[in-house]
Amino acid sequence: MMKKAIIIAIISILALTGCQKEVKQYKNGKLVFEGTVDANGLPEKGKLYDSQTGKIAFEGIFRNGLMLKGTLYDKNGKNPRSYQE
Repeated sequence: MMKKAIIIAIISILALTGCQKEVKQYKNGKLVFEGTVDANGLPEKGKLYDSQTGKIAFEGIFRNGLMLKGTLYDKNGKNPRSYQE
């Protein structure tokens, strides 16, 4: 009985955490996103980088791949300001 409960708990944990995947995405050899994505490959939480400068542009939470809440940065990766959709 205890063995069955442990197996169910492990499967539940794997199912919950298996939907997110840590990734680093590149465009033309430059890092453009690092963080977690959902089962469809859409960003959930992480950092967006400017594909031209490589500087951080946004850090926070995404919904359906779009920025939801977090911190925006200027083109130089400086001057953080709060962002919420």
